[in-house]
This record gives sequence, C-alpha cells and structure tokens, in this order.
Amino acid sequence: MSIPLFTQLGFFHIIDAAAWDHLLFIAAMMAPLSAKDIKMWFLALSSFTVGHSLAMAAQIALALTLNSAMIEGMVLATLVFTAGRVVWFKGAPKTSHGKWFSAELLLALGFGLVHGLAFAKDLAPLLPTDAGGLWASWGWFALGIEGGQLLVVAAVFCLKWMASARGFNPKDFALTLGAICLGVSLHLASQWYLEL
Repeated sequence: MSIPLFTQLGFFHIIDAAAWDHLLFIAAMMAPLSAKDIKMWFLALSSFTVGHSLAMAAQIALALTLNSAMIEGMVLATLVFTAGRVVWFKGAPKTSHGKWFSAELLLALGFGLVHGLAFAKDLAPLLPTDAGGLWASWGWFALGIEGGQLLVVAAVFCLKWMASARGFNPKDFALTLGAICLGVSLHLASQWYLEL
C-alpha cells in the first residue's frame, strides 16, 4: 500500500533538516513532559496540528498576502517563548496535565496558527481545486504532520530515557534540552533580525 502524497508532504514538512522551526518547537514543548503524560502531549500536538491546518486553509481560501519576514519573525518568537518557558521554570513548567481545555492547549493552537501561515504559500500550488480533493488532501496532510510530530516525540523520549540511564533526572534533562532549543532559537532569531 502506497502512502498518499499529501501524507508524505506533511510528514517531511516536519521531519526535514531545514525545518528547524517545527523540530525545535516540538522538542521544547515535549521536554518537560514524560511518556506517562500521553494525554497532555497528544492533545498539545493535535492542537498544534489543528492550528497549523486552519491557518493554511484560511490563507489559501482567502488568498491572503502576508509579509513573509514578519511571519518568520513570529515563528521564531514562538520558538523562543516555548524554549524560554522551559528554561525559566528550570525544566518544570506548570502544566494542567491533560485537561481538555487549558492554557497550554490554547498556546499550542495559537502557535500552530503562526507556523501554518509560514507554509501555506508553498502548499497552495499543489492542492487540487475540487472541494472533495481539497478536503481529502488537507486530511492526509494533517495526518502526515501528526506522524512526523510523533516521530520527534519518540526521539525526545528516547533521548530522555538514555539520559536517565546515565543518571540525569527528568527535570535536568528538560532544562538542558530547553536551553539547547533556546540557544539555537535565539541564534536563528538574531540571523533573521540581521537580514531585515
């Protein structure tokens, strides 16, 4: 069975060496969570995907023309905020641990909207024009995004397990990963600023 094209596009939109924004965002978002917090991290990822898909759909449907430098700056701001929050709370930001409606999920949804705006212009030319094909493509694309995000989550939890085997406690691991993500995000933000 072949994987639909738009599922592949969604998957490799996340799992791409050039997709620093998504990789850093997901790593920083997952850093303080444990594998036991499955409801929380699944809801956060799904909220991000919903926001991402809604922003892309709105931009394409409404033919919005947005300033790409501004959108890129907003994406970088989401990275700095997410990683900075982990560092600020020393690896243990307070979470609502899996409530269906919480500030963390609204934040993930909002940040998904920002990230979706950054990619819509690249996907629009590939989408079919008929309504049925368009909605099917969106669904497959969202499924690919979820699959890519789950792979990143698996990598974070694998690193966390390896770190715990070497004596790191989960809070230290989260703080270290958050600090790395924050450092790279600040570097990317400085590059963005210098190119304005």
